[in-house]
Amino acid sequence: MTSPAEPEATETEIPPELVPRKRRFWPLAGALLALAGAGAFFSLRSLREPEPLRVVVAVDLDGHFWDGSRASALLVNELCQRLDAIGFEPVRAGDPEVLEVLREAESPEEAAKTLRAAFVVKAKLTPEMIEHPVEGGYFEVRADASIEVRHVRDEVPQAGRLVSWAGGKGKADALRRLAETLALQAFDQVAPHLVKHPAIDAIFKGNDIKLAGHVAKAKKYVEVRGERLNEAERTYKDLENRRRIFEKGPAKITYHSAIGADDALGGSATPGVLVKTAPITPFVAPRTMKLSWITGLETLEWRAPGSERKVLWSGYHLFSYPAAAPDGSRVVFAEDLFGWAKTLTVVDPDGTSRRLRIDAEHRFSSPKVAPGGKAAALYDRPCRDCPGKLAVVSLDDGKTLFERLPEGGFFSGFAWVGPQKLAFLYTPSEAEAPPRQTLYVADLGASPPAAKPLLQVPAEERFDTMEASRDGKKLVAERGGSSTRLALVDVDAGEILPVNVVYAVQNPSFSPDGKRVAFTRFGDVFFYDIEQGNTRMLTENPWNERYPVFSEDGSRIYFESTSDDPNYERRNMSLIGSVAVKDAGPPE
Repeated sequence: MTSPAEPEATETEIPPELVPRKRRFWPLAGALLALAGAGAFFSLRSLREPEPLRVVVAVDLDGHFWDGSRASALLVNELCQRLDAIGFEPVRAGDPEVLEVLREAESPEEAAKTLRAAFVVKAKLTPEMIEHPVEGGYFEVRADASIEVRHVRDEVPQAGRLVSWAGGKGKADALRRLAETLALQAFDQVAPHLVKHPAIDAIFKGNDIKLAGHVAKAKKYVEVRGERLNEAERTYKDLENRRRIFEKGPAKITYHSAIGADDALGGSATPGVLVKTAPITPFVAPRTMKLSWITGLETLEWRAPGSERKVLWSGYHLFSYPAAAPDGSRVVFAEDLFGWAKTLTVVDPDGTSRRLRIDAEHRFSSPKVAPGGKAAALYDRPCRDCPGKLAVVSLDDGKTLFERLPEGGFFSGFAWVGPQKLAFLYTPSEAEAPPRQTLYVADLGASPPAAKPLLQVPAEERFDTMEASRDGKKLVAERGGSSTRLALVDVDAGEILPVNVVYAVQNPSFSPDGKRVAFTRFGDVFFYDIEQGNTRMLTENPWNERYPVFSEDGSRIYFESTSDDPNYERRNMSLIGSVAVKDAGPPE
Protein backbone atom coordinates (compact mmCIF):
# COMPACT_ATOMS: atom_id res chain seq x y z
CA MET A 1 0.00 0.00 0.00
CA THR A 2 1.47 3.33 -0.99
CA SER A 3 1.44 6.36 1.22
CA PRO A 4 -0.76 9.30 0.31
CA ALA A 5 0.92 11.76 -2.02
CA GLU A 6 2.32 14.67 -0.08
CA PRO A 7 1.04 18.13 -0.94
CA GLU A 8 3.50 20.73 -2.13
CA ALA A 9 4.93 22.84 0.65
CA THR A 10 3.51 26.35 0.73
CA GLU A 11 5.50 29.36 1.90
CA THR A 12 3.87 32.40 3.43
CA GLU A 13 5.20 35.66 2.05
CA ILE A 14 6.29 37.70 5.09
CA PRO A 15 6.54 41.42 4.33
CA PRO A 16 9.70 43.13 5.72
CA GLU A 17 9.38 44.85 9.04
CA LEU A 18 8.94 48.60 8.88
CA VAL A 19 11.53 50.08 11.20
CA PRO A 20 10.85 53.81 11.75
CA ARG A 21 13.82 56.11 11.65
CA LYS A 22 14.34 58.67 14.35
CA ARG A 23 12.97 61.94 13.05
CA ARG A 24 12.35 65.26 14.55
CA PHE A 25 8.69 65.26 13.64
CA TRP A 26 6.79 62.96 16.05
CA PRO A 27 3.63 62.87 13.99
CA LEU A 28 5.57 61.18 11.15
CA ALA A 29 7.32 58.79 13.54
CA GLY A 30 4.02 57.84 15.11
CA ALA A 31 2.53 57.13 11.73
CA LEU A 32 5.46 54.92 10.78
CA LEU A 33 5.30 53.08 14.11
CA ALA A 34 1.60 52.42 13.58
CA LEU A 35 2.29 51.15 10.08
CA ALA A 36 5.04 48.87 11.39
CA GLY A 37 2.68 47.45 14.03
CA ALA A 38 0.03 46.79 11.42
CA GLY A 39 2.56 44.97 9.22
CA ALA A 40 3.67 42.77 12.10
CA PHE A 41 0.04 42.02 12.95
CA PHE A 42 -0.82 40.98 9.40
CA SER A 43 2.40 38.96 9.13
CA LEU A 44 1.53 37.04 12.30
CA ARG A 45 -2.04 36.58 11.15
CA SER A 46 -0.90 35.20 7.79
CA LEU A 47 1.23 32.67 9.65
CA ARG A 48 -1.80 31.53 11.66
CA GLU A 49 -4.38 31.57 8.88
CA PRO A 50 -5.45 28.05 7.84
CA GLU A 51 -4.34 26.79 4.47
CA PRO A 52 -7.64 26.73 2.53
CA LEU A 53 -7.21 23.24 1.04
CA ARG A 54 -5.52 21.53 3.94
CA VAL A 55 -7.48 18.72 5.60
CA VAL A 56 -6.93 16.80 8.81
CA VAL A 57 -8.45 13.31 8.61
CA ALA A 58 -9.04 11.84 12.05
CA VAL A 59 -11.02 8.62 11.66
CA ASP A 60 -11.04 6.36 14.69
CA LEU A 61 -11.44 2.75 13.54
CA ASP A 62 -10.46 0.56 16.46
CA GLY A 63 -8.31 3.53 17.54
CA HIS A 64 -6.59 6.35 15.64
CA PHE A 65 -3.71 5.72 13.26
CA TRP A 66 -1.38 7.88 15.37
CA ASP A 67 -2.06 5.54 18.28
CA GLY A 68 -1.15 2.47 16.24
CA SER A 69 -4.42 1.31 14.66
CA ARG A 70 -3.51 -0.29 11.34
CA ALA A 71 -7.14 -0.42 10.23
CA SER A 72 -7.47 3.31 10.84
CA ALA A 73 -4.19 3.96 9.02
CA LEU A 74 -5.44 2.03 5.99
CA LEU A 75 -8.78 3.83 5.90
CA VAL A 76 -7.18 7.26 6.34
CA ASN A 77 -4.50 6.45 3.79
CA GLU A 78 -7.07 5.40 1.17
CA LEU A 79 -9.23 8.47 1.82
CA CYS A 80 -6.27 10.86 1.76
CA GLN A 81 -5.00 9.48 -1.53
CA ARG A 82 -8.39 10.12 -3.12
CA LEU A 83 -8.63 13.63 -1.66
CA ASP A 84 -5.09 14.39 -2.82
CA ALA A 85 -5.95 13.16 -6.34
CA ILE A 86 -8.68 15.80 -6.70
CA GLY A 87 -6.55 18.66 -5.37
CA PHE A 88 -7.00 18.82 -1.61
CA GLU A 89 -4.03 18.72 0.75
CA PRO A 90 -4.46 16.13 3.49
CA VAL A 91 -1.84 16.59 6.20
CA ARG A 92 1.23 14.40 5.90
CA ALA A 93 0.54 11.70 8.44
CA GLY A 94 4.05 10.27 8.06
CA ASP A 95 5.66 13.49 9.31
CA PRO A 96 6.87 12.94 12.91
CA GLU A 97 6.01 16.54 13.82
CA VAL A 98 2.46 16.08 12.52
CA LEU A 99 2.09 12.85 14.46
CA GLU A 100 3.24 14.59 17.62
CA VAL A 101 0.66 17.34 17.13
CA LEU A 102 -2.11 14.79 16.58
CA ARG A 103 -1.10 12.82 19.67
CA GLU A 104 -0.86 15.85 21.94
CA ALA A 105 -3.96 17.74 20.77
CA GLU A 106 -7.10 17.50 22.87
CA SER A 107 -9.24 17.22 19.74
CA PRO A 108 -8.84 16.97 15.95
CA GLU A 109 -10.09 20.57 15.74
CA GLU A 110 -7.28 21.74 18.00
CA ALA A 111 -4.76 19.79 15.94
CA ALA A 112 -6.15 21.37 12.78
CA LYS A 113 -5.50 24.85 14.13
CA THR A 114 -1.92 23.97 14.99
CA LEU A 115 -1.39 22.36 11.61
CA ARG A 116 -3.11 25.28 9.86
CA ALA A 117 -5.73 22.99 8.29
CA ALA A 118 -8.98 24.52 7.11
CA PHE A 119 -11.02 21.32 7.36
CA VAL A 120 -11.40 18.42 9.75
CA VAL A 121 -12.85 15.05 8.77
CA LYS A 122 -13.59 12.83 11.72
CA ALA A 123 -15.52 9.72 12.66
CA LYS A 124 -15.52 7.30 15.55
CA LEU A 125 -16.17 3.75 14.40
CA THR A 126 -16.41 1.18 17.17
CA PRO A 127 -16.48 -2.11 15.28
CA GLU A 128 -18.53 -5.03 16.54
CA MET A 129 -16.32 -8.12 16.38
CA ILE A 130 -17.83 -11.62 16.30
CA GLU A 131 -15.67 -14.75 16.38
CA HIS A 132 -17.22 -17.80 14.72
CA PRO A 133 -16.28 -21.42 15.47
CA VAL A 134 -15.09 -22.20 11.94
CA GLU A 135 -12.12 -24.45 11.33
CA GLY A 136 -9.14 -22.22 10.66
CA GLY A 137 -10.85 -19.25 12.34
CA TYR A 138 -13.31 -16.68 11.10
CA PHE A 139 -14.06 -13.18 12.39
CA GLU A 140 -16.97 -10.99 11.39
CA VAL A 141 -16.78 -7.24 11.95
CA ARG A 142 -19.38 -4.51 11.50
CA ALA A 143 -19.36 -0.74 11.82
CA ASP A 144 -22.09 1.89 11.79
CA ALA A 145 -21.35 5.53 12.64
CA SER A 146 -21.58 9.10 11.38
CA ILE A 147 -18.75 10.91 9.62
CA GLU A 148 -18.34 14.68 9.98
CA VAL A 149 -16.80 17.35 7.76
CA ARG A 150 -16.17 20.66 9.53
CA HIS A 151 -14.46 23.89 8.55
CA VAL A 152 -12.41 25.17 11.49
CA ARG A 153 -14.65 28.27 11.69
CA ASP A 154 -17.93 26.34 11.54
CA GLU A 155 -19.97 25.62 14.62
CA VAL A 156 -22.06 22.87 13.03
CA PRO A 157 -20.43 20.13 10.92
CA GLN A 158 -21.80 18.50 7.78
CA ALA A 159 -22.62 14.86 8.49
CA GLY A 160 -22.89 11.60 6.56
CA ARG A 161 -23.01 7.95 7.55
CA LEU A 162 -20.70 4.96 7.19
CA VAL A 163 -22.17 1.47 7.40
CA SER A 164 -20.33 -1.68 6.39
CA TRP A 165 -19.52 -5.29 7.19
CA ALA A 166 -16.53 -7.52 6.49
CA GLY A 167 -14.95 -10.77 7.55
CA GLY A 168 -11.68 -12.64 7.55
CA LYS A 169 -9.77 -15.51 9.10
CA GLY A 170 -8.15 -13.20 11.64
CA LYS A 171 -9.13 -9.98 13.41
CA ALA A 172 -6.55 -7.95 11.50
CA ASP A 173 -7.73 -9.36 8.16
CA ALA A 174 -11.38 -8.60 8.97
CA LEU A 175 -10.55 -5.04 10.03
CA ARG A 176 -8.44 -4.52 6.90
CA ARG A 177 -11.34 -5.54 4.66
CA LEU A 178 -13.67 -3.30 6.63
CA ALA A 179 -11.32 -0.33 6.26
CA GLU A 180 -11.12 -0.80 2.48
CA THR A 181 -14.89 -0.74 2.05
CA LEU A 182 -15.35 2.17 4.44
CA ALA A 183 -12.72 4.28 2.64
CA LEU A 184 -14.79 4.28 -0.54
CA GLN A 185 -17.91 5.32 1.38
CA ALA A 186 -15.97 7.99 3.25
CA PHE A 187 -14.73 9.62 0.04
CA ASP A 188 -18.24 9.62 -1.41
CA GLN A 189 -19.49 11.38 1.74
CA VAL A 190 -16.59 13.79 2.26
CA ALA A 191 -15.72 15.13 -1.23
CA PRO A 192 -19.08 16.84 -1.95
CA HIS A 193 -19.17 18.45 1.51
CA LEU A 194 -15.69 19.89 0.99
CA VAL A 195 -16.28 21.23 -2.51
CA LYS A 196 -19.68 22.72 -1.73
CA HIS A 197 -18.50 24.49 1.42
CA PRO A 198 -18.69 28.31 1.16
CA ALA A 199 -14.94 28.60 1.84
CA ILE A 200 -14.11 26.48 -1.23
CA ASP A 201 -16.83 28.11 -3.30
CA ALA A 202 -15.23 31.47 -2.52
CA ILE A 203 -11.97 30.21 -4.03
CA PHE A 204 -13.66 29.49 -7.35
CA LYS A 205 -15.29 32.92 -7.31
CA GLY A 206 -12.10 34.72 -6.22
CA ASN A 207 -9.06 36.05 -8.04
CA ASP A 208 -6.51 33.40 -7.04
CA ILE A 209 -6.44 31.46 -10.32
CA LYS A 210 -3.64 29.18 -9.18
CA LEU A 211 -5.48 28.14 -6.03
CA ALA A 212 -8.72 27.60 -7.93
CA GLY A 213 -6.86 25.52 -10.49
CA HIS A 214 -5.46 23.35 -7.72
CA VAL A 215 -8.92 22.05 -6.86
CA ALA A 216 -10.39 22.18 -10.36
CA LYS A 217 -10.45 18.38 -10.39
CA ALA A 218 -12.45 18.37 -7.18
CA LYS A 219 -14.98 20.79 -8.63
CA LYS A 220 -15.17 18.78 -11.84
CA TYR A 221 -15.62 15.52 -9.94
CA VAL A 222 -18.45 16.90 -7.80
CA GLU A 223 -20.14 18.46 -10.82
CA VAL A 224 -19.92 15.24 -12.84
CA ARG A 225 -20.98 13.25 -9.78
CA GLY A 226 -24.06 15.41 -9.44
CA GLU A 227 -24.86 15.10 -13.15
CA ARG A 228 -24.46 11.30 -13.09
CA LEU A 229 -26.59 10.92 -9.96
CA ASN A 230 -29.28 13.22 -11.34
CA GLU A 231 -29.22 11.33 -14.62
CA ALA A 232 -29.60 8.03 -12.76
CA GLU A 233 -32.53 9.42 -10.82
CA ARG A 234 -34.18 10.64 -14.05
CA THR A 235 -33.66 7.23 -15.62
CA TYR A 236 -35.40 5.55 -12.70
CA LYS A 237 -38.24 8.08 -12.91
CA ASP A 238 -38.61 7.35 -16.62
CA LEU A 239 -38.79 3.63 -15.87
CA GLU A 240 -41.36 4.28 -13.17
CA ASN A 241 -43.49 6.17 -15.71
CA ARG A 242 -43.06 3.44 -18.32
CA ARG A 243 -44.24 0.86 -15.82
CA ARG A 244 -47.45 2.84 -15.36
CA ILE A 245 -47.92 3.34 -19.10
CA PHE A 246 -47.40 -0.29 -20.08
CA GLU A 247 -49.60 -1.79 -17.35
CA LYS A 248 -52.62 -3.33 -19.06
CA GLY A 249 -54.22 -4.63 -15.89
CA PRO A 250 -56.78 -5.84 -15.24
CA ALA A 251 -55.70 -5.25 -11.63
CA LYS A 252 -53.71 -2.16 -10.67
CA ILE A 253 -50.27 -2.94 -9.23
CA THR A 254 -49.17 -1.32 -5.99
CA TYR A 255 -45.39 -1.35 -5.53
CA HIS A 256 -43.87 -1.78 -2.08
CA SER A 257 -40.26 -1.17 -3.15
CA ALA A 258 -38.43 1.92 -4.33
CA ILE A 259 -37.56 1.92 -8.02
CA GLY A 260 -34.06 0.48 -8.42
CA ALA A 261 -34.41 -1.91 -5.47
CA ASP A 262 -33.36 -5.55 -5.50
CA ASP A 263 -35.90 -7.01 -3.06
CA ALA A 264 -36.75 -10.68 -2.66
CA LEU A 265 -40.05 -12.05 -1.37
CA GLY A 266 -39.65 -14.74 1.28
CA GLY A 267 -43.33 -15.49 1.80
CA SER A 268 -46.34 -14.29 3.74
CA ALA A 269 -47.21 -14.74 7.41
CA THR A 270 -49.19 -13.05 10.16
CA PRO A 271 -46.86 -9.99 10.49
CA GLY A 272 -46.96 -9.29 6.71
CA VAL A 273 -44.72 -10.26 3.81
CA LEU A 274 -41.12 -11.26 4.48
CA VAL A 275 -38.72 -9.24 2.33
CA LYS A 276 -34.96 -9.48 1.83
CA THR A 277 -33.29 -6.29 0.62
CA ALA A 278 -29.94 -5.77 -1.09
CA PRO A 279 -29.59 -1.97 -1.17
CA ILE A 280 -26.98 -0.03 -3.12
CA THR A 281 -25.82 3.59 -3.05
CA PRO A 282 -24.98 5.21 -6.43
CA PHE A 283 -21.30 6.16 -6.64
CA VAL A 284 -19.26 7.96 -9.28
CA ALA A 285 -15.73 6.59 -9.52
CA PRO A 286 -13.29 9.54 -9.37
CA ARG A 287 -10.82 8.02 -11.83
CA THR A 288 -13.23 6.93 -14.57
CA MET A 289 -16.16 9.25 -13.76
CA LYS A 290 -18.47 6.30 -14.45
CA LEU A 291 -21.57 5.54 -12.45
CA SER A 292 -21.11 2.59 -10.15
CA TRP A 293 -22.50 1.65 -6.75
CA ILE A 294 -21.54 0.92 -3.16
CA THR A 295 -23.16 -2.22 -1.76
CA GLY A 296 -24.91 -1.77 1.57
CA LEU A 297 -25.79 -4.28 4.23
CA GLU A 298 -28.65 -6.56 3.30
CA THR A 299 -31.69 -6.64 5.56
CA LEU A 300 -34.51 -9.00 6.34
CA GLU A 301 -37.76 -7.31 7.28
CA TRP A 302 -41.53 -7.57 7.61
CA ARG A 303 -43.64 -5.29 5.44
CA ALA A 304 -47.36 -4.75 5.86
CA PRO A 305 -49.70 -2.07 4.47
CA GLY A 306 -50.07 0.86 6.85
CA SER A 307 -47.23 -0.31 9.11
CA GLU A 308 -43.59 0.64 9.43
CA ARG A 309 -41.07 -1.85 8.18
CA LYS A 310 -39.77 -4.09 10.94
CA VAL A 311 -36.13 -5.01 10.38
CA LEU A 312 -35.25 -8.47 11.72
CA TRP A 313 -31.62 -8.77 10.61
CA SER A 314 -28.88 -7.06 8.64
CA GLY A 315 -25.72 -8.57 7.24
CA TYR A 316 -23.45 -9.21 4.30
CA HIS A 317 -25.22 -11.82 2.16
CA LEU A 318 -28.39 -13.81 2.69
CA PHE A 319 -27.96 -17.05 0.77
CA SER A 320 -31.06 -18.24 -1.17
CA TYR A 321 -34.52 -17.28 0.12
CA PRO A 322 -35.64 -16.89 3.76
CA ALA A 323 -38.73 -18.57 5.23
CA ALA A 324 -41.08 -17.98 8.13
CA ALA A 325 -43.49 -20.01 10.24
CA PRO A 326 -47.12 -19.35 9.23
CA ASP A 327 -47.66 -17.30 12.39
CA GLY A 328 -44.38 -15.39 11.86
CA SER A 329 -43.01 -16.60 15.18
CA ARG A 330 -39.71 -17.74 13.71
CA VAL A 331 -37.78 -16.84 10.57
CA VAL A 332 -35.01 -19.01 9.13
CA PHE A 333 -32.38 -18.22 6.50
CA ALA A 334 -28.86 -19.07 5.41
CA GLU A 335 -25.99 -16.58 5.40
CA ASP A 336 -22.85 -16.51 3.30
CA LEU A 337 -20.10 -15.27 5.62
CA PHE A 338 -17.99 -13.46 3.07
CA GLY A 339 -17.28 -16.72 1.26
CA TRP A 340 -15.58 -18.34 4.24
CA ALA A 341 -18.59 -20.21 5.60
CA LYS A 342 -22.34 -20.67 5.43
CA THR A 343 -24.73 -20.44 8.35
CA LEU A 344 -28.20 -21.58 9.26
CA THR A 345 -29.68 -18.67 11.21
CA VAL A 346 -32.97 -18.31 13.06
CA VAL A 347 -34.72 -15.14 14.29
CA ASP A 348 -36.72 -15.87 17.43
CA PRO A 349 -40.03 -14.23 18.42
CA ASP A 350 -38.20 -11.70 20.62
CA GLY A 351 -36.26 -10.44 17.57
CA THR A 352 -32.88 -11.94 18.48
CA SER A 353 -31.02 -13.95 15.87
CA ARG A 354 -29.04 -17.13 16.51
CA ARG A 355 -26.71 -19.00 14.20
CA LEU A 356 -27.68 -22.61 14.65
CA ARG A 357 -24.94 -23.90 12.39
CA ILE A 358 -21.78 -22.45 10.88
CA ASP A 359 -19.97 -24.58 8.34
CA ALA A 360 -17.09 -23.82 6.00
CA GLU A 361 -18.04 -26.59 3.55
CA HIS A 362 -21.78 -27.25 3.72
CA ARG A 363 -24.33 -25.09 1.93
CA PHE A 364 -27.82 -24.72 3.35
CA SER A 365 -30.64 -23.55 1.09
CA SER A 366 -34.41 -23.31 0.50
CA PRO A 367 -35.54 -23.59 4.14
CA LYS A 368 -39.20 -24.01 5.07
CA VAL A 369 -40.43 -23.63 8.64
CA ALA A 370 -42.90 -26.08 10.15
CA PRO A 371 -46.22 -24.84 11.58
CA GLY A 372 -45.51 -23.83 15.18
CA GLY A 373 -41.91 -22.88 14.36
CA LYS A 374 -40.15 -25.80 16.05
CA ALA A 375 -38.29 -27.17 13.02
CA ALA A 376 -37.16 -26.30 9.51
CA ALA A 377 -36.66 -28.48 6.45
CA LEU A 378 -33.92 -27.56 3.97
CA TYR A 379 -31.42 -28.80 1.43
CA ASP A 380 -27.92 -29.48 2.74
CA ARG A 381 -25.11 -29.83 0.22
CA PRO A 382 -21.74 -30.95 1.67
CA CYS A 383 -19.87 -29.06 -1.08
CA ARG A 384 -20.54 -26.62 -3.92
CA ASP A 385 -21.13 -29.27 -6.60
CA CYS A 386 -22.41 -32.06 -4.37
CA PRO A 387 -26.02 -33.26 -4.57
CA GLY A 388 -28.06 -32.02 -1.65
CA LYS A 389 -29.66 -34.15 1.02
CA LEU A 390 -33.03 -33.32 2.56
CA ALA A 391 -32.68 -32.46 6.26
CA VAL A 392 -34.96 -31.37 9.08
CA VAL A 393 -33.32 -29.32 11.82
CA SER A 394 -34.58 -28.40 15.27
CA LEU A 395 -34.82 -24.62 15.62
CA ASP A 396 -34.27 -24.90 19.37
CA ASP A 397 -30.81 -26.47 19.34
CA GLY A 398 -29.84 -27.07 15.69
CA LYS A 399 -29.91 -30.87 15.97
CA THR A 400 -30.84 -32.98 12.96
CA LEU A 401 -34.30 -34.53 13.40
CA PHE A 402 -34.51 -36.28 10.03
CA GLU A 403 -32.44 -36.63 6.88
CA ARG A 404 -32.69 -38.38 3.56
CA LEU A 405 -29.71 -38.81 1.25
CA PRO A 406 -30.15 -38.47 -2.53
CA GLU A 407 -28.56 -41.91 -3.14
CA GLY A 408 -27.94 -41.13 -6.78
CA GLY A 409 -31.37 -39.58 -7.29
CA PHE A 410 -32.62 -36.08 -6.52
CA PHE A 411 -35.30 -34.15 -4.65
CA SER A 412 -37.73 -31.82 -6.45
CA GLY A 413 -39.52 -30.08 -3.61
CA PHE A 414 -40.91 -30.44 -0.11
CA ALA A 415 -43.64 -28.91 2.03
CA TRP A 416 -44.92 -29.19 5.59
CA VAL A 417 -48.33 -30.86 5.90
CA GLY A 418 -48.34 -30.61 9.70
CA PRO A 419 -46.08 -29.59 12.60
CA GLN A 420 -44.31 -32.98 12.39
CA LYS A 421 -45.12 -34.19 8.88
CA LEU A 422 -43.09 -33.32 5.81
CA ALA A 423 -44.06 -34.21 2.24
CA PHE A 424 -41.26 -34.46 -0.32
CA LEU A 425 -40.72 -35.46 -3.93
CA TYR A 426 -37.92 -37.87 -4.81
CA THR A 427 -36.78 -39.27 -8.16
CA PRO A 428 -34.45 -42.31 -8.02
CA SER A 429 -31.35 -42.70 -10.15
CA GLU A 430 -31.53 -43.72 -13.80
CA ALA A 431 -30.18 -47.13 -12.76
CA GLU A 432 -33.60 -48.00 -11.38
CA ALA A 433 -36.20 -48.99 -13.97
CA PRO A 434 -38.39 -47.13 -14.39
CA PRO A 435 -37.06 -44.11 -12.40
CA ARG A 436 -40.51 -42.76 -11.52
CA GLN A 437 -40.88 -39.86 -9.12
CA THR A 438 -42.53 -40.63 -5.77
CA LEU A 439 -44.28 -38.37 -3.28
CA TYR A 440 -43.36 -39.32 0.31
CA VAL A 441 -44.59 -38.14 3.70
CA ALA A 442 -42.11 -38.26 6.58
CA ASP A 443 -43.55 -38.58 10.10
CA LEU A 444 -41.14 -36.93 12.51
CA GLY A 445 -43.32 -37.85 15.47
CA ALA A 446 -42.62 -41.55 14.93
CA SER A 447 -39.72 -43.22 16.72
CA PRO A 448 -37.58 -43.34 14.74
CA PRO A 449 -38.87 -40.84 12.15
CA ALA A 450 -39.95 -42.67 9.00
CA ALA A 451 -40.92 -41.75 5.44
CA LYS A 452 -43.66 -43.61 3.57
CA PRO A 453 -44.70 -43.25 -0.09
CA LEU A 454 -48.00 -41.42 -0.63
CA LEU A 455 -48.27 -41.79 -4.42
CA GLN A 456 -46.24 -42.25 -7.59
CA VAL A 457 -46.21 -39.49 -10.16
CA PRO A 458 -47.52 -40.66 -13.54
CA ALA A 459 -44.90 -41.95 -15.95
CA GLU A 460 -43.18 -39.37 -18.15
CA GLU A 461 -44.19 -36.61 -15.71
CA ARG A 462 -42.46 -34.79 -12.88
CA PHE A 463 -43.71 -32.53 -10.09
CA ASP A 464 -41.69 -29.49 -8.97
CA THR A 465 -41.96 -26.45 -6.69
CA MET A 466 -44.37 -28.03 -4.22
CA GLU A 467 -46.40 -26.07 -1.66
CA ALA A 468 -48.96 -27.14 0.97
CA SER A 469 -52.23 -25.61 2.11
CA ARG A 470 -52.28 -24.25 5.66
CA ASP A 471 -54.38 -27.17 6.90
CA GLY A 472 -52.01 -29.67 5.27
CA LYS A 473 -54.82 -31.37 3.35
CA LYS A 474 -53.71 -30.38 -0.15
CA LEU A 475 -50.47 -30.05 -2.07
CA VAL A 476 -49.92 -28.05 -5.24
CA ALA A 477 -46.98 -28.29 -7.64
CA GLU A 478 -45.82 -27.60 -11.17
CA ARG A 479 -46.71 -30.64 -13.26
CA GLY A 480 -44.10 -31.13 -15.94
CA GLY A 481 -44.39 -33.40 -18.96
CA SER A 482 -45.28 -32.53 -22.51
CA SER A 483 -46.31 -29.15 -20.99
CA THR A 484 -46.17 -27.64 -17.52
CA ARG A 485 -49.55 -27.60 -15.82
CA LEU A 486 -50.94 -27.42 -12.31
CA ALA A 487 -50.86 -30.50 -10.07
CA LEU A 488 -53.21 -30.71 -7.09
CA VAL A 489 -52.92 -33.54 -4.55
CA ASP A 490 -55.34 -34.68 -1.84
CA VAL A 491 -52.99 -35.68 1.00
CA ASP A 492 -55.48 -37.77 3.01
CA ALA A 493 -56.64 -39.75 -0.04
CA GLY A 494 -53.21 -39.90 -1.67
CA GLU A 495 -54.75 -38.93 -5.02
CA ILE A 496 -54.05 -36.43 -7.77
CA LEU A 497 -57.15 -34.26 -8.19
CA PRO A 498 -58.49 -33.10 -11.55
CA VAL A 499 -57.59 -29.48 -12.35
CA ASN A 500 -59.02 -27.33 -15.12
CA VAL A 501 -55.74 -25.60 -16.00
CA VAL A 502 -54.27 -26.45 -19.39
CA TYR A 503 -51.72 -23.64 -19.72
CA ALA A 504 -48.16 -23.33 -18.44
CA VAL A 505 -47.89 -22.76 -14.70
CA GLN A 506 -45.01 -21.59 -12.49
CA ASN A 507 -44.52 -20.87 -8.77
CA PRO A 508 -47.93 -22.04 -7.43
CA SER A 509 -48.97 -21.19 -3.86
CA PHE A 510 -52.16 -21.53 -1.82
CA SER A 511 -54.39 -18.86 -0.37
CA PRO A 512 -54.65 -19.06 3.46
CA ASP A 513 -58.05 -20.80 3.21
CA GLY A 514 -56.75 -23.29 0.63
CA LYS A 515 -59.46 -22.41 -1.91
CA ARG A 516 -57.31 -20.61 -4.45
CA VAL A 517 -53.89 -21.09 -6.00
CA ALA A 518 -51.80 -18.15 -7.20
CA PHE A 519 -49.29 -18.77 -9.97
CA THR A 520 -47.46 -17.05 -12.83
CA ARG A 521 -47.75 -17.75 -16.53
CA PHE A 522 -45.21 -16.27 -18.94
CA GLY A 523 -44.33 -13.60 -16.35
CA ASP A 524 -47.87 -12.51 -15.43
CA VAL A 525 -49.89 -13.27 -12.28
CA PHE A 526 -53.04 -15.44 -12.23
CA PHE A 527 -55.01 -17.41 -9.70
CA TYR A 528 -57.01 -20.63 -9.95
CA ASP A 529 -60.28 -20.98 -8.04
CA ILE A 530 -60.43 -24.62 -6.95
CA GLU A 531 -64.16 -24.66 -6.20
CA GLN A 532 -65.19 -22.77 -9.35
CA GLY A 533 -62.64 -24.54 -11.53
CA ASN A 534 -61.60 -21.41 -13.40
CA THR A 535 -58.53 -19.21 -13.85
CA ARG A 536 -58.44 -15.40 -13.69
CA MET A 537 -55.72 -12.98 -14.79
CA LEU A 538 -54.37 -10.22 -12.54
CA THR A 539 -51.43 -8.62 -14.39
CA GLU A 540 -50.33 -8.10 -17.98
CA ASN A 541 -47.16 -6.13 -18.72
CA PRO A 542 -43.64 -6.49 -20.21
CA TRP A 543 -42.02 -7.15 -16.82
CA ASN A 544 -41.36 -10.59 -15.38
CA GLU A 545 -43.49 -11.35 -12.31
CA ARG A 546 -42.66 -14.36 -10.14
CA TYR A 547 -43.15 -16.08 -6.74
CA PRO A 548 -46.72 -14.92 -6.00
CA VAL A 549 -48.08 -15.34 -2.45
CA PHE A 550 -51.40 -14.40 -0.89
CA SER A 551 -51.66 -11.91 1.95
CA GLU A 552 -52.82 -13.30 5.28
CA ASP A 553 -56.38 -12.11 4.76
CA GLY A 554 -56.42 -13.46 1.19
CA SER A 555 -57.37 -10.08 -0.29
CA ARG A 556 -54.11 -9.42 -2.16
CA ILE A 557 -51.41 -11.32 -3.99
CA TYR A 558 -47.81 -10.18 -3.55
CA PHE A 559 -45.04 -10.99 -6.04
CA GLU A 560 -41.61 -9.97 -7.32
CA SER A 561 -41.52 -7.85 -10.48
CA THR A 562 -38.11 -8.13 -12.15
CA SER A 563 -36.32 -6.30 -14.96
CA ASP A 564 -32.87 -5.10 -15.97
CA ASP A 565 -31.53 -2.08 -14.11
CA PRO A 566 -31.40 0.75 -16.69
CA ASN A 567 -28.49 2.44 -14.91
CA TYR A 568 -26.14 -0.51 -14.45
CA GLU A 569 -25.12 -3.31 -16.77
CA ARG A 570 -25.33 -6.82 -15.35
CA ARG A 571 -27.57 -5.72 -12.48
CA ASN A 572 -31.18 -6.79 -12.09
CA MET A 573 -33.96 -5.01 -10.27
CA SER A 574 -36.64 -6.77 -8.26
CA LEU A 575 -39.59 -4.82 -6.86
CA ILE A 576 -42.23 -6.15 -4.49
CA GLY A 577 -45.67 -5.53 -5.99
CA SER A 578 -49.21 -6.54 -5.07
CA VAL A 579 -52.67 -6.59 -6.64
CA ALA A 580 -56.16 -6.89 -5.18
CA VAL A 581 -57.78 -10.26 -5.83
CA LYS A 582 -61.17 -8.59 -6.35
CA ASP A 583 -59.78 -6.70 -9.36
CA ALA A 584 -58.98 -9.87 -11.32
CA GLY A 585 -60.16 -10.26 -14.90
CA PRO A 586 -63.08 -12.45 -15.99
CA PRO A 587 -62.86 -16.25 -15.63
CA GLU A 588 -61.08 -18.04 -18.44
